[in-house]
Amino acid sequence: MKGRGWAGKSGAGIGILFACVSTWVLAESTLASAAGDPSAELNTAVTHAGFAAKYDAMKEITLHLHHALNCLVGPQDKRFDAAAGNPCQGQGDGYLPDQKAAKGESSNQYYEAWWAAQIAAQALASDNMGAAKAAARIVNMVLDNAAKSK
Repeated sequence: MKGRGWAGKSGAGIGILFACVSTWVLAESTLASAAGDPSAELNTAVTHAGFAAKYDAMKEITLHLHHALNCLVGPQDKRFDAAAGNPCQGQGDGYLPDQKAAKGESSNQYYEAWWAAQIAAQALASDNMGAAKAAARIVNMVLDNAAKSK
């Protein structure tokens, strides 16, 4: 009996190898496109601002406001709080720096996000739950509008 090698009678080994390589290539291209697309960071910031607006406890409100702010400003900004976590890790360097690099500062979308970052940072400096929750609602609305105005 002659050996069939690693490919086997039906070429199953080649099929498995092809599937593995295809999966790896797809995963790499997805990561590369996400890192170059500021809208992924903006959408994540919208989501977390929405979470912050729905909570009734200061701990959760500030946690998700931090997440939204971290996604907007990125790890190089002084307002970034690594201890709060970064749900945008791997998506880019922060929406504002990535958007500025891609399209400059002249778009309404950029400035809406810039103002949302200011509001979030100010709310995080407060210890007033009502103010923080109201700020979270405003940040969510402004970012949602920015995300829709592509």
